This record gives sequence, C-alpha cells and structure tokens, in this order.
Amino acid sequence: MIELALGVVVAGLVAWLMRRKRQQRATAIAAGQAAGVPCMLKWSVQGSRWRAGRLLIGAGPFVWKPSLGKREAVLPVDLCRVGVRSPSLREAVAVNPGSRIVECESSDGEVLIAVMPPELEHVIKALGSV
Repeated sequence: MIELALGVVVAGLVAWLMRRKRQQRATAIAAGQAAGVPCMLKWSVQGSRWRAGRLLIGAGPFVWKPSLGKREAVLPVDLCRVGVRSPSLREAVAVNPGSRIVECESSDGEVLIAVMPPELEHVIKALGSV
C-alpha cells in the first residue's frame, strides 16, 4: 500500500515537472528567446538512424543538439516543411508512437523531425518563419 502511494506521488511530481518545463519553453519561444524542443531527427547527412536531441528554436538558424555527444548540427537554411504525419509502424519502433513527424525538404535532402504533439506547433511555426 505504501509503495502504491509513493508511486502516485512520484508520478504526480514527474507530471508537474514536465508540464512546468513545457510552459517555460512556450514562454521563451513566445518572447523570442532560444529554446530547445525535445525531438528526434533523421537526416541523411547525420546517418540513416533516428537520433534523440533538441531542436534549438529562436534566434538564428535551426541547430540540433544531440542528447549524447557534443557535436551540434546546423540544419540547412533552405529547410521547408512538406508535411506532417504519424509515424509508420516501422518508425514507431524507433520513435514514440504518439509523436508526429514533420517532413522537410532542403538542398541537402529530406529531413524528418519527430516531436510530441504539445511541441508540434512550435516547430511548425518556426519552420514557417524561416
């Protein structure tokens, strides 16, 4: 019984922290400041796998910072959104099945950005302003 109560408290704390971080990100983006949106990126220049990281939205060009490692990648300046879709069954193994994939085209080829629905609006607006 104590374990159940402790689990509920921990789950509530984690949900509160995640909501708070999302609100801070939304406030920073609305104020024009740079903010990192958690996402997964698949870009032929980076390899053929999905890689976890953060897409820095704000001043300047799009920069993707990987979760592991220190090698940042500047996304192409001519990046434009082609569409938004749900992940395929095969992609759902690599990314969260509840995420949405933003399909983009550039001179360097296709770029796929997988983001969760609450963050989707920020990415789409940022791609529209490029």
